Amino acid sequence: MFLTSSAFRQLEEQRLRAWDWSNTSILYVSHGWDPARGGAQAITGRRLVRALLTAGARVHVLAAGRADEELTSPRYGITAVEGPPMAEGRIASAFQMVCSGVPESAGRWVRNAVAAGLRLAPSLPRNTIIYGRSSPGSSNIAAWHLARATGLPWVAHFSDEWPPRSVLSNGRRWLVPYKAPLFTLWRHRIIRDAGALTFSNPRQAKEVLGAHARRFEHKAFVVAHLPSCLVPQPQPPQFETFHIVHAGNFYHGQSPAPLLQGLGLFLERNPAARHRVRFSQAGWCEGDVTALTRRYGLDDVVRSTGRLAEHDLLALMNQATLLVVVDYHRADSTTVHSKIPDYVNARRPILAITAPGTSLSRLFDGDGAGLTAHYDSAEEVAERLALVFDAWQQQQLGSLLPGPHAIASYDWKRVLRELSGAFLIARDRVRPSEYRHASH
Repeated sequence: MFLTSSAFRQLEEQRLRAWDWSNTSILYVSHGWDPARGGAQAITGRRLVRALLTAGARVHVLAAGRADEELTSPRYGITAVEGPPMAEGRIASAFQMVCSGVPESAGRWVRNAVAAGLRLAPSLPRNTIIYGRSSPGSSNIAAWHLARATGLPWVAHFSDEWPPRSVLSNGRRWLVPYKAPLFTLWRHRIIRDAGALTFSNPRQAKEVLGAHARRFEHKAFVVAHLPSCLVPQPQPPQFETFHIVHAGNFYHGQSPAPLLQGLGLFLERNPAARHRVRFSQAGWCEGDVTALTRRYGLDDVVRSTGRLAEHDLLALMNQATLLVVVDYHRADSTTVHSKIPDYVNARRPILAITAPGTSLSRLFDGDGAGLTAHYDSAEEVAERLALVFDAWQQQQLGSLLPGPHAIASYDWKRVLRELSGAFLIARDRVRPSEYRHASH
């Protein structure tokens, strides 16, 4: 199974079985907690906390933004704290960032978050584990300060590459020369000092750990994204409209072009299918979907819904015949998109437009999550669409659905077992006699 770690496989089963979530207290540090501002990180974080509460853990979230919540449990609490406002002007904001010692805008939040965490610490159980959740990396930096001040064990999570490639590439490095050394310093500190590390997939772990991957692989675990619903509730497929759905945003480095070009090629070869085919784009796009739709003659097929609320997005997935994910246009992409768990739970055929050797291709080709097509080949995309369309017409989609390994990868109990392994390793590094709560 791709979404598991060698560190987890090496742990003794007896120790894992002995872990008791009902006797676990977590200080969950996450700047990106408000879905209105934190995007995918906030959504995936809330899903994980919901699973932890379901398992019986006590969770207190230290976050930026508003404190009003849809999570309700006597074992749940939240402390919301804002950072100082961003200084106006590029020079002033750069000076503010340098003074904070953190190479990202969320760094302004760190000082206030640490102060709030230290005030909170005496009220938490003595066996509390600090869990920092990046991105942004400022979450882990705040967790690093809190762990040093309190002596509590801590685990650092990286949901994406850090630093983000967009910050230190595309000609931007010369604009922010102070960022590279600060990123290097903080990544070194976090990786070295965390009791354990968690990542969204093994290839992303190697990317973040870099030259130190072998040194720290014993404490590097994989905590996969979780679906919206802990228990799958798939709906029977419909056979009236061949409905292709891409759920999610297109960010810089992702392009809808291979998908739309491949769709145009498929319809050109199968003109009789046109009146039965529809494509829905749910989310915003940095690329020009409108121009590409016109270029490939798809005005009567493509519709953009904009950003949807979670329940509306799940309803759209249940209406789909084929779900599509488009990878970043890089042969070494380590991203496994946060939409994949809901795709798998929908029990629909899934097409990943990616490249061989990426994290997505490992999950799809290795663990049977679905079909793949190369992002440089509209021909392959058209062929995959034709394959699914033929199976759909015959109402024989069973062989194209996600396989058992892919389904098991996103089982919430399995994901929490791997997280318990990280917590075990982190707790082993700190003796209970060393725990100390700080306040001021």
